[in-house]
Amino acid sequence: MTPVSLFYSYAHEDESLRDELQGHLGILRRRGVIDAWYDRDIPPGGDWADEIDRRLQSAEIVLLLVSADFIASDYIWGRELTVALQREASGEARVIPVLIRAVDIEDAPFAHLQGLPTDLRPVTSWPNRDEAWTDVAKGVRRAVQQIQQQPRGVPPPAAPNPATGVGEDVDWQGHRLPPSPGADRGALGNGKPRRVTPPPRAGFDADIVLKRVVGGYHAQIAEAARERGAPIADPRAIDRLAERLIDVHEQRRVLWVDDVPANNRFEAAALAHLQIDLAQTRDTESALAQLRAARDAGPGETFDLVISDWTRMPCASADEAEGLHLLRRLREEGFTVPLIFYHGEFDPARRARRSEAAARGGALGEAVRPDELMALVVRALTAT
Repeated sequence: MTPVSLFYSYAHEDESLRDELQGHLGILRRRGVIDAWYDRDIPPGGDWADEIDRRLQSAEIVLLLVSADFIASDYIWGRELTVALQREASGEARVIPVLIRAVDIEDAPFAHLQGLPTDLRPVTSWPNRDEAWTDVAKGVRRAVQQIQQQPRGVPPPAAPNPATGVGEDVDWQGHRLPPSPGADRGALGNGKPRRVTPPPRAGFDADIVLKRVVGGYHAQIAEAARERGAPIADPRAIDRLAERLIDVHEQRRVLWVDDVPANNRFEAAALAHLQIDLAQTRDTESALAQLRAARDAGPGETFDLVISDWTRMPCASADEAEGLHLLRRLREEGFTVPLIFYHGEFDPARRARRSEAAARGGALGEAVRPDELMALVVRALTAT
């Protein structure tokens, strides 16, 4: 399927946050879901105004990375936002505000549009920023799916070059520049702005983005291993596991059941880096309710894997570990989704007994170390 074209509209003060988002959307780009563009893609010496306008006019999704600096940008407000909202109103593009830093947008012209992250909670206010970006990526993916389900039209022709003011000098992002000494402003061509070439990207490409994704995942797994006191046997091996998940084309969904989800915060963040759609719940009944709801919602909404702790409260029976109780209930209700136990029993003999009980119940496996967990997760999510 043809990738959906995406345009980043952002203030240069927020470039580091834009780079973070690109890292999380980089997996969608690698899978051929989106074709993302921003102004750093303009080659040295290129006509930035023409190229920005051409890309903006042809984009199917426009992401507005909203912050105080975004609101304060004359070029964004006067040109990019105007064109984007016109194309949204005519049905030519989907415009998605992404609130990256706290700012009042109640009276903004895009306030009527559904924004991201969920509940428009600014990205920088999330305790775990990876979870915020994952939430944004999920929203982008939903928009892509909606666009792909509709007939794809021919992009409209590019509009003329923008003029942000008679004789006004602007930089490569449209910010006003001081007048050039001795310059004949009227000789710049019908009052069009002087163009300054954007700085080169210095090799910033998809491979670098994906290395950042894997690096972030690796850091979280390493932190989880330190917290559990279980050193990673082969650091390169866990990176290879990440690369395998990145190359899975279909989106994967995981349900994690644990009455103390904070115990898995680093492992959950690692999965978020890899764009795994992760839902968390604390008990068996709510887990079953989520699985039923996902099944009723139809294809694309069902879970591909369940991760469960071994013991938790409330416990349905003193004779059956709650994790095993969940597994039994799953199979009784006809769920075939694989289940992995992630627990903290490191004693070899007691762990062996748990492993045998898990196998008898039909679990995919059990793990106590983060690298063991990731190996089982990859096995479940890459199975055909």
